[in-house]
Amino acid sequence: MKVHHPWSSRVARTVAGLCLAVLVGPPAGAAEPAGIWKLVVLGVGEDDFAIVDLHRQDGKPRGVLLDGRKGMFDKAKVEDVKLEDGKAGFTLKAPPLSMSFAGDRAGDGPEAGRILGTIRFQDNVFPARLETTRAERLGPQKPGIIGKDYFEARQKTDPKARVEAFRAMVKKFAGSPVCYVPYTEILDSAGAAGLTTADVDALLSTWRKEAAPYGPAWLREVDVKALGALAPQKAYAATALKIGRDVEAGFAADATTEARQAVARLVAEAARNAGEADAAAEAEARVAKLEAQLDEEYHHKVPPFETKAYAGRKKPDAGRPAVLELFTGAQCPPCVAADVAFDGLLKTFQPTEFLGLQYHLHVPGPDPLTNPDAIARQRYYGDDVRGTPAVFFNGRPQAGGGGPMAASESKYQDYRRVIDPILEEKKQVDVAVSASRAGDEIAIVAEAALPSASREGAVKTGKASSIKLRLALTEESIRYVGGNRLRFHHHVVRALPGGADGTALVDGRGKVEVKVNLAELRKSLEKYVAEQAEERPFFGVLPDVALKNLSVVAFVQDDLDKVILGAASASATTANP
Repeated sequence: MKVHHPWSSRVARTVAGLCLAVLVGPPAGAAEPAGIWKLVVLGVGEDDFAIVDLHRQDGKPRGVLLDGRKGMFDKAKVEDVKLEDGKAGFTLKAPPLSMSFAGDRAGDGPEAGRILGTIRFQDNVFPARLETTRAERLGPQKPGIIGKDYFEARQKTDPKARVEAFRAMVKKFAGSPVCYVPYTEILDSAGAAGLTTADVDALLSTWRKEAAPYGPAWLREVDVKALGALAPQKAYAATALKIGRDVEAGFAADATTEARQAVARLVAEAARNAGEADAAAEAEARVAKLEAQLDEEYHHKVPPFETKAYAGRKKPDAGRPAVLELFTGAQCPPCVAADVAFDGLLKTFQPTEFLGLQYHLHVPGPDPLTNPDAIARQRYYGDDVRGTPAVFFNGRPQAGGGGPMAASESKYQDYRRVIDPILEEKKQVDVAVSASRAGDEIAIVAEAALPSASREGAVKTGKASSIKLRLALTEESIRYVGGNRLRFHHHVVRALPGGADGTALVDGRGKVEVKVNLAELRKSLEKYVAEQAEERPFFGVLPDVALKNLSVVAFVQDDLDKVILGAASASATTANP
């Protein structure tokens, strides 16, 4: 990215003495780390992310981006610059992405003159540094330095051999903060490999000593990683409990509720494994309180944009509803923008205008909201669902892609640009559905009728056509915190009553009458989740299969071109006695 600021102004600053900082690095103890710096993120190697010019202008700290990681921060703005007494901080903002750095200058040792600290990127914290540079452009992206060693170590099935392989990594990359990866793996396998408590304590001491130069934020991350590895292992529960208590005591006043909840949950687990019932109960009470607080915060913050109720169709003969089918996953970070945009649409439209169906898949990791019918629906669309998120509007793949929470408003607008024109189209089929619940049984009746002159060639007199009437049973809201940290999932498809193949219309008409036994459905969903857990464990605390606040969506779809012609929905209300 070409930076448009006067070369003469940089010369003036250089003449004022900053070139010394650029060429040889600022001396230890210098009051203010102004100059040209390269931001290096130390996640799995040494990744150059940006070159920034930090300086003062009119007495205020300022920053200019000279170059940034292509496709991510090459068009970023440098904001929230802080320069004081050897400390530096700033934020790279390239909506929807944002990355913040904060660090302190190292006074001695091999990193002397560099600014060591952390970056926060999409709620993740990694060690990072600023180093002086003459360059104004980043070089080619470097591969991660630990990748080959890591995968070779992970392939070892014997716990002792695995630990030794990761110990070799720690030795090979001694002193580098990227060693948090092998350190965590060693602790994860500590019990199986027969490490003593003294072994673990020595490992933790070395790890923390190596992490300390990168500041208290990274030390806290290291402690939380160690806590997560040790809390489930009874042999080290007492050590984990001490770490957890220290982390909780050291939380800053502005620590997030999510961070506090995550640590409290681990403290509760460590206390249970350490046989400290009272401490476990206290921690579990904190978890419950923090969970309720997180739910409240989530409902206030998500979606992170305002929605206005749809003003209604403009054309008098318009009447076609828009059906959005979202294939997503609770472990899928790029699905966040799509899921939250989906939630925004539910706030915008009435069910006669818009119907949302959310199918969960085991992509990229196992998802307890997945079920065989959702997978059958994925197969129905074939290669059009190559991953998640995948989005279909009335059976057509459009407005694909996802992103983080910050991209959700943009994705919402993408969806609106597809939906609004659909709502101005004429109705193509009449669809009616009712759902009556009595105890654990839902009786569903759905009917569809095509206008006699519609879709020439699709309706064959006396014969079944390619046009099918299908049903989807959805649960209004399910609370499950997966790997992408969304707390609630809406209009989740729990089953396709009557089968994924649907019922063919004959002479342009179709009717489906089916009863759903919720006790049987609940049992089958729980069995499916249990079977999946044997193959790959699920993330976090699994949700109950509550099957509350259910609705039925009936939709008519032509299997020749996958176009959904019409749809209707009904709540599964309790029948009058």
